[in-house]
Amino acid sequence: MAKPILMIDAGHGGTDPGAIGNQMQEKDLTLQISLYQLQRCRELNLSAAITRTTDTTLTPSQRTTVVKQSGATYCISNHINSGGGEGVEAIHSIFTTNKLANALAQAVAAEGQKFRRVYTRVGADGRDYYFMHRETGAVDTIIMEYGFIDHAGDAQKLKDNWKRYAEAVIKAFCGHIGHPYSPAIEEPSDDFELAVDALVQAKIITSPDYWKQNAVPNGIVVGDYAAQLIKNMANYLKAGA
Repeated sequence: MAKPILMIDAGHGGTDPGAIGNQMQEKDLTLQISLYQLQRCRELNLSAAITRTTDTTLTPSQRTTVVKQSGATYCISNHINSGGGEGVEAIHSIFTTNKLANALAQAVAAEGQKFRRVYTRVGADGRDYYFMHRETGAVDTIIMEYGFIDHAGDAQKLKDNWKRYAEAVIKAFCGHIGHPYSPAIEEPSDDFELAVDALVQAKIITSPDYWKQNAVPNGIVVGDYAAQLIKNMANYLKAGA
């Protein structure tokens, strides 16, 4: 099997939810973003692989082994931040320049997310602090933090704009390596959008953009939102009975 140019890492997963806030879990968002990016790479004929395609638990050792043994040149490790901040961050290894990390973070910022910082971190032993940098061998790994899950504004942006952020990263990556890029082709979905608008008018849902962007092939809808939709629909039907 040919070695991929890019390894896409969906951070956390399974028994490790990652950061939690505003009725969202990091592991769900990272998988959603990563699967979309993998799909786009295939459409662009960009050789890519992924660390997980389902809600699977990976230990740090298992995750870094997959990346290291892939033979990929680059890895984008997708994450969602927490801790009271705001905006997009990109973290690169102490052994690489900030060129790619800055390109990816600035691309997300160009889609409306606040730019927070691009940085690297040294551990107490003088090595990379983050295991995704330290244990992935020669793979040039960038840790992408798309926003803060515990910040209300960021959380809403992540719900509404995750696909734009994911697309921006792929576009910027293609630019960095000189790979041909073309925008995603959105299939017409007039009937679906009309259905969503009808649910808004009936006050069954209040975030139409979220449903239009996430209730699509390969999309992921947060379980709490799906449950609330079902409850609202049931109440609507009862009221009309």
